[in-house]
Amino acid sequence: MQRTLISKFCPLLCDISRCGSIASPMLVASRSFQASPHLKQQMAPGKLTPKMAKLQKKFQTDNGTPVFLKGGVADGVLYRFTLFLCVLGTIGDVWLWLGYIIA
Repeated sequence: MQRTLISKFCPLLCDISRCGSIASPMLVASRSFQASPHLKQQMAPGKLTPKMAKLQKKFQTDNGTPVFLKGGVADGVLYRFTLFLCVLGTIGDVWLWLGYIIA
């Protein structure tokens, strides 16, 4: 299977190397494209931990709250702080441009 992957990706890797890529095609093609057994165990299909099931239920409920605020108080604080910084940056930008236009 690894040999077929290398043969499929070799033309693509050769094109990348002609574009100025640092890695040579043989170096990239010699890498293994298989996931480690530890990752295979974590990514087993159909298995959901109780914590993930609880979070999935919490974030998928339709209660009118936007998904970016469903994390609790911390999400609300981060959202408002980000909004404040955006408004402050816009005001500073307008102030700067007006200073250049008027001066």
